Amino acid sequence: ATMNVNDHPCPKCGAKHPHWEYYDSYERALVEFKCGTVITHEIKPSRFKCQSCGSTHAILPQVIIPFKSHSLPFVLAVLKDYFIGFLTVPQILWKYEIASSTLYAWKAAFLRDKAIWLGIAADFLISSEQFLSFLSSPGKGLSEFFSLANRSFLQTRSYFRRNGRFTPD
Repeated sequence: ATMNVNDHPCPKCGAKHPHWEYYDSYERALVEFKCGTVITHEIKPSRFKCQSCGSTHAILPQVIIPFKSHSLPFVLAVLKDYFIGFLTVPQILWKYEIASSTLYAWKAAFLRDKAIWLGIAADFLISSEQFLSFLSSPGKGLSEFFSLANRSFLQTRSYFRRNGRFTPD
């Protein structure tokens, strides 16, 4: 599926259709888990400039968590193994080649974002396992979460580039 950048509002000024202009690209790593193996790819996302406010942003596919190396499907696979409980924590850490601090940071971000997306009542009623199954279903877009939280699902912080540096908003 082709992504139309003009369908995305500017996260800084809120312009609904800011007429993005290509600005630059940058290199970053993307870590995936395929066929039982951790695979790291080098990718080159594009940055676009908002014609309304002049800020630049990378408009990323939903499988990429901004400012993170691991793909969304990778993180969801780790969380499924954690919440379903067939593997012990040490087995999960070994299987996915991650640190325990990474696992617990992802768990905290997931539980926070689950509560934001579902609201307090539904969060209490819907288990983490059920919610992970919902997220893994084909055709489940995460744009609804972005409009609720003004950040991507599992993104720990929002950052804006100011004076050549990334700073928290």
